[in-house]
Amino acid sequence: MTQLSYKIMRYNVFVNSFIPFVTTPAGIARYGLSATQVASLTAFLIEWNLKYAAYVDPLTHGAITVDAINAAYNEGYALTQGVRSTIKNDNTITLTSEERAICNIKRPDTNYTAAGVPKFAPALTCILQTSLMMKLIAVSTENPFKKGKEKGIAAIGLKMAIVGIGSAPPTAADYVRQEDETTTDFEMLFTAAQAGKVVYIIAFYLNSRNQAGPDGIPCVVTII
Repeated sequence: MTQLSYKIMRYNVFVNSFIPFVTTPAGIARYGLSATQVASLTAFLIEWNLKYAAYVDPLTHGAITVDAINAAYNEGYALTQGVRSTIKNDNTITLTSEERAICNIKRPDTNYTAAGVPKFAPALTCILQTSLMMKLIAVSTENPFKKGKEKGIAAIGLKMAIVGIGSAPPTAADYVRQEDETTTDFEMLFTAAQAGKVVYIIAFYLNSRNQAGPDGIPCVVTII
């Protein structure tokens, strides 16, 4: 039986509030979505809910593979992230706190003076690995016995690159920035096509203005 992923369950809550919110007639006009975007988001939500229902139903659990639900997540993330980025970066759009929660957009308090750019990077360690999944933890390099973010750190970002066995380490341009997290525990899902390859994962701190500090040392793990 496939182990249920908290990341997938959390994403299910997000898409089922975010997509209906932005694809209403008022949302389409307000956020400037194209007909193509609306059609893609609507079709994805229908497809996602069918796959997710099979993923969590104890009677059918295992009928949908980690590969399938992970592929659906990656497809949806690309669609929703594009819309989220447009909304987040458009300073003419004023969101209420409830709307920011629906869009998963965190904006710093304008009355708050953010800390400077982080000077250090967290250390990243793989603490659990099963088939096509691994869990990692970020630890402060300033205080190795402390799990969590340093004072003045708003989030921890991740970059990831995957190369073949025996290949040269990835260059800076090969890394893809992942969704920023506010916690110190991360779950990574992979596809069957990536099994046997080597993943390089880098962690870095961000302040409340989304300014990144230096990259940490890559955590290097072979995908099983």
